[in-house]
Amino acid sequence: MTKFEVGQIIPEAVGHEEGVKFDMADDGAMMIVYFNNPTDEEIKQFGSNNPYEIRFTEFKNVTVITTKIGNLNWMDAPYTPHLSLNLTKYTLPGEGQGLALILMLVDSATGEIKSMRLMGLSEQFTKKLFGCVMEQKMRPFNREEYATDINRIFSAYSTKKIADQATAYCKVR
Repeated sequence: MTKFEVGQIIPEAVGHEEGVKFDMADDGAMMIVYFNNPTDEEIKQFGSNNPYEIRFTEFKNVTVITTKIGNLNWMDAPYTPHLSLNLTKYTLPGEGQGLALILMLVDSATGEIKSMRLMGLSEQFTKKLFGCVMEQKMRPFNREEYATDINRIFSAYSTKKIADQATAYCKVR
């Protein structure tokens, strides 16, 4: 497991395109938000005193994770378990337990981690997400078709529209 901390430079994040990356692993999930030179106000929105909401919607072979962080606009991240290199098993949570999610803000201009937050997602959301992901993992996967599906989704729907169509959601305070 890689250790991360606020202020650390991630060399491969320098010059990264702005956007959101969501990934799952055996020990939880990570959402990395890349902003180019985030403002102090944007960084503040990632703090634990601000609300956080995560949703997901499935379109064919693509799960789209949408997230609302503080007062920032909705953001999205396409996801498929076929590209999760560290997801080798699916362990459903026990009673009252949910997926651990690390939310990280990275300055794509410098590669510096500006904020990190660890949250527990609800049992209900976790079970629905795992069900969707396990079902997807059993289907054949073609990287080119996946890329084509992503392009079709984002040319047909706004991020807000995708969030509104969510099949599951979880709010964290």
